[in-house]
Amino acid sequence: MRIPAHLAHILLGTRQPVVRPVGGNGVALSSRTGPRQGERTLLETASQVLVVEDDPVIADLLQELLVGAGHRVQCAPDVVAALSLLERHAVDLITLDIELGTYSGRALLAFLKNDPRTRAIPVIVVSSSQVEPEVRRLAEHVLNKPFSIGPFLQLVGASLQRPAPAATAWRERNAEERLQLAVAREVLE
Repeated sequence: MRIPAHLAHILLGTRQPVVRPVGGNGVALSSRTGPRQGERTLLETASQVLVVEDDPVIADLLQELLVGAGHRVQCAPDVVAALSLLERHAVDLITLDIELGTYSGRALLAFLKNDPRTRAIPVIVVSSSQVEPEVRRLAEHVLNKPFSIGPFLQLVGASLQRPAPAATAWRERNAEERLQLAVAREVLE
């Protein structure tokens, strides 16, 4: 991944990225040695996005777009990796490909929307295959591949604007939950 020169000093740790409000609901990214009163650092405002995509080229593209828009991104190439990441990390948004090779993105979407721990997480389906009405009903938005960058980022922004409970890590807490997770993985296989 190529890093723009104007962001190199932020990544090298010589300056801290700062988000400042700009008119209406907009924000601007700048860098200084620290935030001024009323400003928050980029990491304090960044949303956590899980990209579930088996095509590494598309996964990298989505990650680059989302990181460029100020989000933190985790990528999962399949359903099992996605479930594993959800167990360990709080997620604010999921982008999901429906055709994931061995495992079904449709089944993962249904599982996520039926589980009270993940039900409120918005899911944007990004797929080149025909999307059934059930998937459209469960997903926050559906975007067909190939897609334009602008509409994709608008859908991400709109999905993150809706009120949702604070994200928490989805962790296994007891034997019953571990059993439910094992059954879910078995069903998805």
